[in-house]
Amino acid sequence: MMLNMSLSLAASGVQHPRGNSLARVPPPPTRRPAGALPAALRIGANARAGPFARSVMVAAVANENGNGVKSAYTPKTEPTDRVLSIWRKVDAVCFDVDCTVTINDSLDLLAEFMGVKEEVEALTNKAMDGSISLAQSLEDRLSIINCSPTDVRNFITANPPSSRLTPGIKDLITALKARGVHIYLISGGFRELILPLAAYLGIPKENVFANRMNWQWDDETGEPTKLMGFDLSEPTAHNQGKVEAIAGIRQRNPYNTVVMIGDGITDLEAVQQTGGADLFIGFGGVIERPMVAADAEWFVYDYATLVRTLARYKVAMVGSGAWACAAVRMVAQNTEMDDPADEFVDEVTMWTHEEDYQGRKLTEVINETHENPHYLPGVSLGPNVRAEPNLEAAVKDADLIIFCAPHQFMHGICKQLIGKVGPAG
Repeated sequence: MMLNMSLSLAASGVQHPRGNSLARVPPPPTRRPAGALPAALRIGANARAGPFARSVMVAAVANENGNGVKSAYTPKTEPTDRVLSIWRKVDAVCFDVDCTVTINDSLDLLAEFMGVKEEVEALTNKAMDGSISLAQSLEDRLSIINCSPTDVRNFITANPPSSRLTPGIKDLITALKARGVHIYLISGGFRELILPLAAYLGIPKENVFANRMNWQWDDETGEPTKLMGFDLSEPTAHNQGKVEAIAGIRQRNPYNTVVMIGDGITDLEAVQQTGGADLFIGFGGVIERPMVAADAEWFVYDYATLVRTLARYKVAMVGSGAWACAAVRMVAQNTEMDDPADEFVDEVTMWTHEEDYQGRKLTEVINETHENPHYLPGVSLGPNVRAEPNLEAAVKDADLIIFCAPHQFMHGICKQLIGKVGPAG
């Protein structure tokens, strides 16, 4: 993005360039990517994500009298300012696993591996839509699958983590980690199937909350031999168990903001109960569940959308005279604001025409003293302003370029930047 800025100090309330105080200006308007909507529409609990023709879906919901009616709704694919603020200052993100981190349901995939896919998949959808309890669904599915430890090991070998991940999930987790965000996996699935995924994504096993299979052990060999159900004491074995898991996480860690991301009813519950998450982001990139899409405060179909909203934009100033220094001071004050929800990189690069100042390079003096003593003496530009004598280096990777240079030099400056500046986002 390039902006040719003609700055009027009088209009902006700024004192003369050689004065000692400058007015702050409000941050630029929030820049958000448009919500990515699928291109075709399929109705129903089992609707697989794919092309969607429009954003409006029809779902059976309860009216005020409690009767089931068909009601049109539009998933909230455009985040509000409140949602963006929470997302950008999040301390911990809890991901559902099946059909969120992965492109399939782990237990359904194991069922397919064992040759009982259809029976198990029907029970999975009933649980995700709230038709039957999670505990009942797990018990019934495991009973049908009836796998052995060898079956589980062979399944993991045949379905390595890299083959199961949802597109973009690794990039999102990487972006979150770069911001110091802690990542958790909270699933109604089973640790035996999830831990390999966690290891592949670099998530500590203690950050995985999931169910455990119970095994009958051979007294002589000390090895598990037969599946005997699952551990009902795990919170994730029950409805609202994810709320309990998040509440426990918050008790053990000083997180101010926690976000839950998932595709199912049990994920949505995590934000509807006290002690749970501060924000639920519904994910419809694998399966779009109407009741979840209708109630999610933010609903996305790809992880690139979430990565983009985490991005912070870099600002560069082309020019270092009195007017440019006055402008860069105001810009730097706004980009440096101590708000984790802001959209800008703190540092502002200022292209400075190199010249001698009292026997030293002007850029060195500016970077050491944080003021331009030649053109705006006595006024701090801000510790986050960095003078750069190389024009191309100054604008490298910049998303917003402000030009504040004498007009007679603009043609030559722009000519140097041909092919060096990326297209506007």
